[in-house]
Amino acid sequence: MIDTTTMSYILPSAECDLNLSNVDKGILNAVVFGGMTSGALFWGFLSDTLGRRKLLLACYCLLASITIASSFSQTFWSLGLFKFLGGFVACGPNAIFLAYLSEFNSCRHRSRTMMAVGIYASLAVAALPALAWLLIPQTWSWTLLGGYITYNSWRVFLTMSAIPSFLTGCCICFFDESPKFLMSCGRRDEALRVFQRVYSINTGNPPETYPVKSLLKEKSGVLTSAAPDERLSTLLKLGIKQMKPFLHKPYIGMAGIVLIIQFGGQWGMNTIRLWLPQLFAIMEEYFIVNKSMSGNVTMCDILTSHTGPKTAFNETIVVTDKPCVPVQSGDTVYIYSIIVGIVTAVFNLMASSVISNLGKKKILIAGYVLSCCCVVPMYWSNSMEGLLILASLFVGSGSMCFNALMSVVVDLFPTSLRTMAVSVTVMTGRVGALLGNITFPVFLEISCLVPFLFLGSIMFVCSSLAFLLPRTNGKALE
Repeated sequence: MIDTTTMSYILPSAECDLNLSNVDKGILNAVVFGGMTSGALFWGFLSDTLGRRKLLLACYCLLASITIASSFSQTFWSLGLFKFLGGFVACGPNAIFLAYLSEFNSCRHRSRTMMAVGIYASLAVAALPALAWLLIPQTWSWTLLGGYITYNSWRVFLTMSAIPSFLTGCCICFFDESPKFLMSCGRRDEALRVFQRVYSINTGNPPETYPVKSLLKEKSGVLTSAAPDERLSTLLKLGIKQMKPFLHKPYIGMAGIVLIIQFGGQWGMNTIRLWLPQLFAIMEEYFIVNKSMSGNVTMCDILTSHTGPKTAFNETIVVTDKPCVPVQSGDTVYIYSIIVGIVTAVFNLMASSVISNLGKKKILIAGYVLSCCCVVPMYWSNSMEGLLILASLFVGSGSMCFNALMSVVVDLFPTSLRTMAVSVTVMTGRVGALLGNITFPVFLEISCLVPFLFLGSIMFVCSSLAFLLPRTNGKALE
């Protein structure tokens, strides 16, 4: 969550330092999703051959290093390259961690553990603007290497955002390899020692008192039993074999519906989520400069008059030769972003408590209808408070729908197809997020109303398609 969101908070400050256009900002928001999409197959292959723990340790430390390196970027292209690499690396922990965590929990606790991960991911949306609030408004600025490198407050923020990845890498050092992976590789003695340690930590008893003395031999997977030089071709063959059922009944219809919903839902939610700090910053600065205009203009009027690298901040765009002045983000931008994160966590917490009784399908329909009803009125919002309410409901319901849809995917497809179904669904959502962030500024240049109507139409389509989903009740399609 941190890796995909940091750009949102530095763009107002980095606009002049890197000479960014609106399209450049969209690319910087989107490029991390491109890296994540391109890395999915690579990390899936390594995870099944090298194990979970080693890759988690390496990926988190490498991600921290790339994030720190990105803070020294002096051009748009160098920052974009580092964000792409960061997304490529972040894709590894994102996928591997969920498998690693589920393999340490029994079925009885697994769903609750996964939901806890979703809640903490929402809290990251609230924690990041708090860090940005602390650092970005500072007036720090240093020149390094004889003036070739400028290092200021938003770059310090990028460096500090690497700390969670670094701390996580350190924490992984104290964990064991997944016992399921060890057993699939025939390393039963090592797996037994892991179980003994878990038992000892949970109960306080000596490891030797663990009641299980030996583990049954588990059939080795095709991939782990293959020779190292044959594993890549084996993986590709297995991937093609696993994809075939999606193209035939009874899966092709439901798979198509799920992927379209995921594509559209992530297109909308991540577009607004990542552009929201920029919108808040522009509106706040406008109302500070034009206090008498408060309540008399809409957000689109403000966006139309927003200063670019060479425009004056007036009611109409006027080209000048004055140096670029970045948007000054006040306290309100960060406070409102924190509120959006908290509301998102509340939505997920509420959904987790009622999903068993209400059902995933009803949550999806209600969530996407609410999203549609919130994103279109953003065009007419004439205050930051109004935008805050609409955006909080939109992002919160979108995040809730994402988690509900993933639960539907897990239920719809049998065990043999489940991992592939989840992977394809998540990748489809990332492609939607990438396209959404690139097209949003393009649509704004056509007409301010266009992107909001377009996003509203996408949410309406998602809610309509949700009606076609079956009631799963934990049973896969047959």
